[in-house]
Amino acid sequence: MRIAFACATIAWALAGQPATQVVAATLVLFVARAVSLPRFYDFSLIVVMCLLAWGEVLGLYDSWSSYDNVVHFTVPFLTTGMVYLLLMRLDVLPEFSALTQPHHRVGFFITTLCLGMAIGAGWEIVEFTLDATTSSQLQISSHDTSTDLIFDTAGAAGSATILLLWSLGGHSLRRRPGAALAHKPFTSFLTIRAH
Repeated sequence: MRIAFACATIAWALAGQPATQVVAATLVLFVARAVSLPRFYDFSLIVVMCLLAWGEVLGLYDSWSSYDNVVHFTVPFLTTGMVYLLLMRLDVLPEFSALTQPHHRVGFFITTLCLGMAIGAGWEIVEFTLDATTSSQLQISSHDTSTDLIFDTAGAAGSATILLLWSLGGHSLRRRPGAALAHKPFTSFLTIRAH
């Protein structure tokens, strides 16, 4: 999928279309592979880059009124875990295996939810700054900004819930080789292990 994304970017640029955003997204995807994200988040990042970059260059934000809401839900939903993973690798936040008590899991859920909400709020600051310094019109109204933040929060809550369930199953945020997953049934990822 990463190679298909890169090929589509090259074709788009060769066709003479503005390609800055899709080129930047392609670079992000190759850097992400180098840092060895878990497979779910590797795939998630490809989806996010498709929504953001291709949505912009294909004009989906303008042609489909609900597209912005889809993006504002999906981006925090799929990227909050990546932010948690980054902070975990920096030893700022704990591994799933360290969540041994119910109050640890409550704190984990709240922290993850707040991370996702911060992603959405950070993007609104970027939009405000671009509107103030360039001719962009990303923030249409206070209603639009509020709606964006509501969808960001819903996506963050969904991501926090999935990560919490994942932690209850005793799973890890480490990338595993494909051979280790080849014969593992999908339902094993949904199993909650007794501690």
